[in-house]
Amino acid sequence: MVQRQKRLTKRERKTQNPGTHEHQAQHIHCIACGRHLDPEEFQAVPPTGIVITCQHGSQFPACRGCEMEARSRVAEHDRTGQPPRVAGAWH
Repeated sequence: MVQRQKRLTKRERKTQNPGTHEHQAQHIHCIACGRHLDPEEFQAVPPTGIVITCQHGSQFPACRGCEMEARSRVAEHDRTGQPPRVAGAWH
């Protein structure tokens, strides 16, 4: 009987191919509506993207137009201790 060749674990594959998911660091979506936000939107004048920080220190991105809904979701997260309700992502 022929033995199969040993396969690498997920962790081993990640260490051999670092940086394959770098795009995820810049992939930001509004928690209220799910719209894709570019990093430049947070530095624009006036900014069209904002970051809301919860009482625990976690940060959540949102559109300027969805600010009230996003703040409501973060407040609910602070009150209940549950993860915030996050809208499905769209582009």
